[in-house]
Amino acid sequence: MTSVTSNYPVDLLQFGVLRDRLGVTRHSSPDQTFNIDIRYALLDTTGVMDLNDRRRMEDKVCVVTGSTGGIGEAIAVLLAEHGGKVVVSGRNETNGTKVVETITTAGNTASFIRCDVGKDDECETLIQQTVEQFGALHCLVNNAAATDVPKGDRSVTGVSPESWDLQFRVNLRAVFYLSRLAIPHMRQAGSGTIVNISSVGGMVAFRSHAAYVTAKGGMNQLTRSMALDYAGDNIRVNALCPGWILTPVEEARIKKDPAVVERQIEQMGLQRMGTPREMAYAALFLACEESSYVTGTALVADGGWTLQ
Repeated sequence: MTSVTSNYPVDLLQFGVLRDRLGVTRHSSPDQTFNIDIRYALLDTTGVMDLNDRRRMEDKVCVVTGSTGGIGEAIAVLLAEHGGKVVVSGRNETNGTKVVETITTAGNTASFIRCDVGKDDECETLIQQTVEQFGALHCLVNNAAATDVPKGDRSVTGVSPESWDLQFRVNLRAVFYLSRLAIPHMRQAGSGTIVNISSVGGMVAFRSHAAYVTAKGGMNQLTRSMALDYAGDNIRVNALCPGWILTPVEEARIKKDPAVVERQIEQMGLQRMGTPREMAYAALFLACEESSYVTGTALVADGGWTLQ
């Protein structure tokens, strides 16, 4: 073990957490400098969180796009459970209102702002109204995705230019534009987090999904680029890459073709589909301070799908 010295002030209760978890040895001195006997890393104990704290997003203002159902809804509900002031957003006002009711009935805070992320003016309104209503913006979850895409051959020679443009506008350009709008408010707040909901399709290729996998791959690269550009502003940017998740869209697909379950599960290490709630916990981790040393990553949550 290597002994290193830090000049950070130590809160004694926080020091107790570190001591118990890491076997830290404190060397008393009048100015509360201390030595930490751990390998390779110097920890500022002022950043240690109480792992029993269930309110990981307390008073953080969070925008979740595409949160009127599926993974986005689960993320919005969980962020609110952890104290976030959540803006539910999407094109379906009826569904969005139901999500808000779910959140507020549980005693948490949420409102709905309608937004088609493919339209710049609606993106501008979303961010502007969020700040007007809650006074700040700390967390942006770019979850909205293009789902109304024609079926059939979606290879380069099969996909129409219009469908290609739609997927890029919603799956990639909207991430750029909403982040561009949100970052100045995060700077003003002193910190922020952006979580881009990507896909394993951004890591590996799928047959006949040329526009989708290209846009999601671009999202992952945009995530890394923003992470580098805004680290100095204390803004962390990460992507979450879900695998096969049991969303309403996938439920409908399975009803039409039940055999798809067996075919796809054979390719997965955990031999089951994931749930929106599981994805929400992964997004919560990336959004909250427990991932304070994580930026520019693409967290794969796919049950082992891409392992082979």
